[in-house]
Order: sequence, then structure tokens, then C-alpha cells
Amino acid sequence: MMQKAEEKGKKKVSIGKIYGSTIFEQTGNRYTIYQQMEDNTWELTTQRTVEQFIPMPRTPLTHPTKALEYESEKQLYEDVKAYIHTHLDMPNSLSYDVLTAFVFSTWINEFFDFTPYLGFFGRENVGKSRALEILNELCFRAWLTTGITTATLFRLVERFQPTLLLDESEFLAGKEKQELIGLLNAGQRRGVIIPRMKEDAQDVDFFNVYCPKIIAGTKQMKRTTASRMITFTMTRNVRPMPRRIDKKEGLRLRNQLLMWRFKTIAELKDSLTFKQKVASTFELKATTDFKELEPLSGRMYELFYPLYYSAPTDKQNILQFATELEKIKLREETTELISMVFEAIINLKHKAKRGLLLLKHIADYVNADQPIQYWIPNKRIGTVCAQMGLEKIRTNHGVGILLNNEIIERLRRDPRYHTDLMNYAESEENEAKRGRAHRGISNEGVYS
Repeated sequence: MMQKAEEKGKKKVSIGKIYGSTIFEQTGNRYTIYQQMEDNTWELTTQRTVEQFIPMPRTPLTHPTKALEYESEKQLYEDVKAYIHTHLDMPNSLSYDVLTAFVFSTWINEFFDFTPYLGFFGRENVGKSRALEILNELCFRAWLTTGITTATLFRLVERFQPTLLLDESEFLAGKEKQELIGLLNAGQRRGVIIPRMKEDAQDVDFFNVYCPKIIAGTKQMKRTTASRMITFTMTRNVRPMPRRIDKKEGLRLRNQLLMWRFKTIAELKDSLTFKQKVASTFELKATTDFKELEPLSGRMYELFYPLYYSAPTDKQNILQFATELEKIKLREETTELISMVFEAIINLKHKAKRGLLLLKHIADYVNADQPIQYWIPNKRIGTVCAQMGLEKIRTNHGVGILLNNEIIERLRRDPRYHTDLMNYAESEENEAKRGRAHRGISNEGVYS
């Protein structure tokens, strides 16, 4: 009984929460608290503890030091945008509004079921690392990671729910690469839990890895991850940049963004009905509809809704950037789909019967790593195959394509259909051909 009483009275370590009518965040070794009073006004205070919670002694995050008032929401937005512009030279001027809105969205990430990722890619010395450093100054619970294992990363992401900043050159290499890609692909939608075996392989841990993420690297991400990103191709600066980051100004903006977070959450709470306020399972959610975003595709809408919602001004610039990016992605996806379909054909020849390969087998291959809502239908796969010059034939098991040896060999030499996995398949096939030749077997009928 005494032990249970001690456990009941034991303090819990937390860096911040939305806790009933109280919103608090760790600032140094204490909490800054925004609390709703009995007269429904909100009061700002600082305390060592809140209820049963105590601050974490040490964290890797970039924290504010206090909640600081700001002139207006619009002015704060312009100040953050100017800070990014001062320290970072972006090729597209619309990028500054996208980055600023992203910063704001991280401070109210609880509002959204889907969080966008940012990707900065390009050659060496083009500002990729500087982009991470600037966003590390501004984003909510920013964590610029260096030299950490994937196992530790899973645990700390669940514990902190940070804005995670990753350098691809360090984290997307080696044996842990696939696990990290799994974290990236699953961590964009709220509620997706990743299971991981414990070290003794006798039990399973489950991790919530939902949080905003920013990646910098010299190479583009794979299709499944790149489709979840707002990508910026970086180039060398064309205007002078300060050699050092103004961390004092960064801290001032961070402190004001904390105040903005408090007020924005309080405003949404004040708009709730009494029933919603007292419901233990009710979550704060952004439910505003923006008709101007409706023409965007489902994936692009998800990427830009948090930014559009969070930006108090210059929304039109964000919409223009989203529209332009969607056109680019559609062109890329069309080209990529053609190469993916051809890659599938090369790798699935063993499934062909009497020279026929079913479209559903090709579709399964192409859609293997995609969420179901983004699966490419068999009909579109068939259209792509027809564009390649492959004949479609209806069978009792579904529509298939006739594997024409001459056409496939011609497509092999076309750079538009070139993929890394196709090279792998070709090397396997060449090895098989050499084996057949060694045994005196003809290569005719490879596709039948």
C-alpha cells in the first residue's frame, strides 16, 4: 500500500503538454505556463512544476527561454520571414513564405493529422547545412541530430515529439538505413505506430514517430519518401550571406513563437463547446476548409494544408508555390512511373505464363511501398504499357501484356526507362544467359 502511494505521488518528467485548461512548455529548468482562469481569461506564469510534472534535467532540443509578447501575428510572421531571408539564399522567392509557414506549423503540430517534410538537396557548399541551422533556431522543439543510433532515435522521437532535422549523409547509410526510411515513411501521419523488437528478441516495443522532419543531402530521396516532401534544390548564393547566425535574434523569435503557440491553442480551446471541453478523448484539430486548396491532389493538399492554415498572411504565395510544385511532381511522376513499370516488367518475368504478364502483378510491384490511397490503378499501368508499345490481352485471370522480346530490348537502350533495379535485374539475367550458354541451352523463348 505504501509503495502504491509513493508511485501515485511520484512526479513525471515532461518537456511540455496541453493538459486540460493548462498549456505548459519547458523553458530552461522551469515551465512557462498559459492557464485558463475561472473567468475564462488566460494567465501567463512560470513555475518549477505543474501538477505531477517536472522539467527534464537536460534535453537535446532548442528551447525558448520564456514566452515573449509580439506586436501582431502578421508582424511576427514578417520577422520570421526576414530572419530566414537574411541567413538563407533560396533560388525561388516563394520559398521564404513556405519555410516561414512551416516554422509556424511546427508550433501547433497537434492540430494536424498529417505533417509535411522538408528536403534540401544539392551539391556541396550550397546552403543545405545552413538551412538546417536556421530552422533549428526557429522550429518548435527543434532537434538537429548528429551521431545517434536508429534505436535511440525511435525512442527519443516518441518522447520529445520534436521537429527532427536530419543530415542524410550521416543517417541514411549503413545497415540502419531501411529502419530510418521506415521511420520517415510512417512518421508523417498521426496515429501510425511502428513495432520494433527489443534487443533480447523476446518482446516488442511500439513507437509513435509522428513529427515534422527536415532532411538535407546531396541525393534525392527514394520515391516513397520524396512524395512526402516539399523539396528545395539548393544552389550557390548569389548575394552576400552573414557568416554567423544571429542566435540572439533567433532566441527572441523563438520566445515570441512560444507566445503565439499559447495564444493559438487558447483561441481554439475557447471556440469549443462545453461538451467538447469536458470530453476526455477530445483532441484539438484544425478543421478550417480552404476552397482554394481543393484543386490540389490529395497528397499535395496534405502537404500544404498545415502551412496554409498556420500562415496569417501571404497565403497566396504558398498556394502559388504548391501549384507550381504539383506540376513539377506530376511531370516527374509520369516519367518515374514509366521507368517503374518497365523495372517491374524486367523483375517479374518469372511470373509470365505463355509470354503474358498480368497488369495486377505489375501494379503490386509498383505500389508495394505506397499507402493504399495512393495506389496506381491497373488501368493506368495498362496505359503506360501501351505507350511502350506492348500489346494488352484480356485473359481469364485479368488483363495482361504480351512480352515482346524485340520491344523490350529496344526499351532497355532508352535512357527514359533506366533504373538502378533494372541494372540489377539485367545482371541477373546475363548471368542466367551465360549459364544456359554453358549448358548448351538456347536463349530463345526468354519471354514465353
